[in-house]
Parts: sequence; structure tokens; C-alpha cells
Amino acid sequence: MKKFLAVLLAFILTLQISTVSFAGFDAKKLSEKEWKSIYSSLKDENTLPMLCVGADETQVSLVWHASKEKAKPEVRLSKSSSMADYKTFTGKTTEAENAEQLVCRVTITGLEENASYYYQWYSDNGWSKAYSYDTKSFGSHKALVIGDIQIGGQTEDAEVQSKNGMDWNNVLSEALSENPDISYLVSPGDNTSTGKTADEWQTLLMPPALRNLPLALAIGNHDKKGMAYNYYTNMPNEFFGKYFEGLDRDFWFRHGDVLYLVFDACSASAADHMAMAKEAVEKNPDAKWRIGVMHQALFGPAFCAFSTETQILLNAVFTPIFDTFDVDLVLTGHSHIQGRSHFMYESMTIGKAESGKTYTDPKGTVYLNTNAICDHGSFEEYEWLNLNYVAYSFGKNDVTTYTTLEFEGDSMMIETRRGDNSELLDSLEIKKTKDNHKDNTLLKKFHRLLYKVVEVLGYIYLEGDKITVAIRGGHF
Repeated sequence: MKKFLAVLLAFILTLQISTVSFAGFDAKKLSEKEWKSIYSSLKDENTLPMLCVGADETQVSLVWHASKEKAKPEVRLSKSSSMADYKTFTGKTTEAENAEQLVCRVTITGLEENASYYYQWYSDNGWSKAYSYDTKSFGSHKALVIGDIQIGGQTEDAEVQSKNGMDWNNVLSEALSENPDISYLVSPGDNTSTGKTADEWQTLLMPPALRNLPLALAIGNHDKKGMAYNYYTNMPNEFFGKYFEGLDRDFWFRHGDVLYLVFDACSASAADHMAMAKEAVEKNPDAKWRIGVMHQALFGPAFCAFSTETQILLNAVFTPIFDTFDVDLVLTGHSHIQGRSHFMYESMTIGKAESGKTYTDPKGTVYLNTNAICDHGSFEEYEWLNLNYVAYSFGKNDVTTYTTLEFEGDSMMIETRRGDNSELLDSLEIKKTKDNHKDNTLLKKFHRLLYKVVEVLGYIYLEGDKITVAIRGGHF
């Protein structure tokens, strides 16, 4: 009887653990009529908050605009939907891009794993309603990757902006409905179109699911056309470097065993990019996985191969960083074409990374390129290209895609799916059973020495680029 009761108790406990559930994401696909109702009610404001990733898994941050008279950088956090026994977190205000408002930034700390929280921020109308935020596992977890959201497409047309917003909402809905265990979203840049207007950021933040989902947003060339990114984000560990100017900045964050190195690839300041990577890696020597994030596609499919800026300048600046620090995966965008490389080292293919297969302790880095929410159109005319570094490509850009990264134990599973029905398009599993971060240390030191030349050339290019940007009135 004792043995029977012990087995029964163990079964009940196992059942309880396996049925742990959270409030989930407020992720619903919307019809054109439903979306237009939301869009019309919010488009003339700019006060929606962004939930941002924290420096590590125990933190998240918020950023929002408020009038100068009412701005108060405070957030309440509770484990009760009634906000009983809340804790208050206080941040700071900074100048906004307009004279009437301030930007409020607050970081929440001390979060526990697998826990349900509710939070409020202090808005122009007092305390907001309570929104849910669920932490997931701090070890095994899943991330979502969507790039080139580019609200506004290539224009400032309100109809295009609204359409991009609806597509953005519905891809998020599909991804989060199929993957309710997502912990955060990473974007490799071009989050808006002009980089200048508040309404683009307001539309970007309209999907209700973003009240429950922290974002990590890299800077793209469209974001770099203005300074709005500076006023609507609150990224952790921002690195402003020695030579960065204006909007230039990198940042890094960690979640469990994963270290993300997020670069502003629109800046050729090689010295600053290397310094940021070095700082992040030295502060996180035990991180099993290292993932780079940048906008331009170094080894993407199709016309990326014809970009001299990407293939010469950015290749020289970034691939030595990824090789030196044994980066496992690099997330890129820019070309609006979904694709993935084989294992790359020193800009050469050193190992196959075929779809659907598992590789254990591989050498080199995989580069994954996202397609786009905006600019739907097929790039099938490039399918004749036989680029030896491309392992997979999906040229039908009238279909949006999303990618998930699942980390469990020694495994990283990469899956890319259609954004309308979650059909699996590409998958790759990498298993890591040993520490490859200490391999070829002498060679890496030699590479670091040679990189000094790149740093000098990057500085010279940086000075010349200032003139070019001034003449054309911003980044392309």
C-alpha cells in the first residue's frame, strides 16, 4: 500500500508540473475591419509602452512617453491581477523628441522563473490597467525572431502603415498562438520605415501581444534615417563606444545560457564593435551559446552577394568578431529574403548545415536571414544563383515567416515557419557537448592583432561616411 501511494503521489505531482499554464499572450488575428478600428483609435497618440528585454532573465524594462506635467517614471508589479501587495519600481525621465513630453524608462528586477505577474505604468491618465507578464524557464526556453517589420514599408503613407501594422499583428498572433512558451522576441533591425515619426512607433507597438512580450530591437538602416529609436526603446547594456556618434550604439543581454551580441551594423566603427563583444563575452564566460544580431545580411541568399558594402566592408568588420568569439548563430535581415547559410568561418563554408539535420559540436557560424513584414513580393528571379554558402532559401516574400530558437540542455533547435499557417519551412539542430570557446586561442590572438588594421580602416571609412550621409540627408 505504501508503494502504491508513493507511485500515486509521484504521478499526481508529475501531472501538476506538466499542466502548469500561464495567462498566455493576448494574441488574436484581426480582420481588416477590426484592425482599422484599433488603428484609428490609437494612431494619433504616441504613448503606448514598449516592454523590453532586461540585462538578464530576471529583468524586463518599460519605456513610454508622457506629458511633461504628468510624467512619472514608475511601474507597479504584483502577482495578483488586483495588484494587491504590489512593488513599485522607479526609473528616470529624459527629454523626448518634442517639447511637450518626456520619455519614462523603468527597469523591473528580481523576477522569478515560471511565474505570473501583473504590471501597471503611470500614464497621463494615471495608473494604466493591469497587464500580465509571464516568465518562462530561465534555462530551457524559446525565442522568437522576426525581422524588417519596417512599419510604413518604404513610404510615409498612412494606408501602407496601417496594412503593415495589421500584418505585423497577425504574424505575431500566428507565432505566439503556436508557441505560447516564447520568452522574448529579437528583431535584426528596420523596425520602422523613416526612423523619424512617432506614428510609426505607435503602430509598431499596437499589437496587444506586445504588452506581454519583451522585445530586443537591433538598429537597421531605416531606423538610422532619423533619431526616433533613441526615444522609443530601452535596451539593456547599451554600448556607446569611443567613436560612435548620434544614434550609434550596440547592446547585449543574456537569457539563461544564451548571450546575445546586438550590433548597429550601420556604423563601421570596428573598434567599438569589437570592444562591445569583448566586454560582453568577458562578463559572461560561462554562456553556452553566443548569438550575434545585426541588420545587413552577410551570407544571405540572392542579391546580398552583389552588395559591395556588405561583402567587403561589413564582412571585414563583423566576421572576424564572430570568428574570434565563436559565435554560434548570427541573425540578420535587410534583403527581405528568408534564408540560412551553412557553417561559415573566415567567410568560407567549412561544413554543411542541411535542413532537417542535427550537428554535434560543429565548427563555424550559421547565418540566418529573415524576410519582412513589409514589401511583400517574390524574389524568385534570383533563384538561378548558386551561392555555395546558402543552405536554404525561401524566395516567396508574399508569405511572411517567423523563426523560433529553442534552447534545451545541450541543444539549440532553429525552426523557420510560414507566418500564416506555421508550416515548417526549414529546421536545424545544433548540439554542443564541449566548450568550443577555448579552441585555437593562439590563432584568435593573431586574428585580433590583424583586426587592428580593420579598426583603423573602419575609422577612416567612418569619417568619410559622415560626409556621404550629410550630402544625401541620412542613411539609405
